[in-house]
Formats: sequence, structure tokens, C-alpha cells
Amino acid sequence: MKDLKNPALKHAGLREFALPVIVTLALAAILVFAVTGVGHVSDMQGVELTRQAAIRTAVECYSIEGAYPADVKYMEDNYGLTYDHSKYVIFYDAFSSNIMPQIEVYEKR
Repeated sequence: MKDLKNPALKHAGLREFALPVIVTLALAAILVFAVTGVGHVSDMQGVELTRQAAIRTAVECYSIEGAYPADVKYMEDNYGLTYDHSKYVIFYDAFSSNIMPQIEVYEKR
């Protein structure tokens, strides 16, 4: 039978209990950081894929019509560009019909 009045035995029991708790908390923290990191990478990929789709569509329009589209709405209506309007904003700056427009995509927050 253990002598609970002995301080060395009290600390040994505490160590046996604390180690699994600490390991579990550490694993939970690692899992939270991993999930958060994956979500961030996924968001960045969505922005980049939307940007690439807009660029491809603008180049397609230029190759067919000989001019870059005036705006994103034109690409949606005439070339089938689709993206999640509730999630992304496309900044489209067409300086001239024969110069590649500046296309940037931002995630709505």
C-alpha cells in the first residue's frame, strides 16, 4: 500500500497524471495550428486560381476579338468566367484595349 504522506510518492502520482494531460494538450495545439494553416493555404489557392481564370479569359477574348475586354462583367457574359462573388473581388484595370489589363483578386473578409 502506498504511503500518501510521503511527498515523493505524492509527486510521482502527480507526474503520472500530468504527463498524459500535457501530451494531449500539445497534440491538440498542433492540430489546431495545422487546420488553421491548411485553411489559409486553401484560401490563397482559391485567390490564385480565380486570378488565373480571369487572366486566361482576358487572353482568350483578346485572341478572338483582337481586344481585351473592358471589364469583368463582359468576360462573365461572353466567355463564361465564373467565380464566387461572395468570396472574391476581382480588380480589373483595363488601360487600353490592346494592353494586357492589370488583374488582381482579393478575398472578401
